Amino acid sequence: MDTLDFQPVIKTKATVIKSAADKKNDSVIMIAEIGPGVAGPPLHYHPSQHETYEVLEGEAEFILGNQTIMVRQGEKIEIPPNIPHTFINRSNDWLKMRDTHLPALTFEDMMRELHQLVQGGKVTGFNNLKSLIYLSMLWVKHKELQQSVSPPFFIMKGMNVIGRLIGYRL
Repeated sequence: MDTLDFQPVIKTKATVIKSAADKKNDSVIMIAEIGPGVAGPPLHYHPSQHETYEVLEGEAEFILGNQTIMVRQGEKIEIPPNIPHTFINRSNDWLKMRDTHLPALTFEDMMRELHQLVQGGKVTGFNNLKSLIYLSMLWVKHKELQQSVSPPFFIMKGMNVIGRLIGYRL
């Protein structure tokens, strides 16, 4: 079990519980720990993955399409492919969830790369252009895995081009 720590940039940790032996057929399972007031990734969808979250501690506000759903300790939420979604921990306590992606595809790889970007100082927050370019490059690299809805994915693609032109590398 590896723990991917995204602090201090994001008050979030992800512990890999089960890696996929076959990324096209098996699931990847992680335990996500989300700090108070922290939001998940931008509103996005997975073209080919089914995602399940089980809240182990706390409660999470999920946005699925145009619905807002509170998921409390002991409850699960299923997110089929192509449904725009994200979440936020609106409480003052840490949120702990089991996150399953089926099939795994490159989800674990992307999370490991995000960890490296944060720990390597390439991503230092969400209010600076350099970090946003690196994050966009990561999303574009894994475009078969997920696509951003907000911001629109074409903006991430444009930021990816700018990053490559000025010599940024993941």
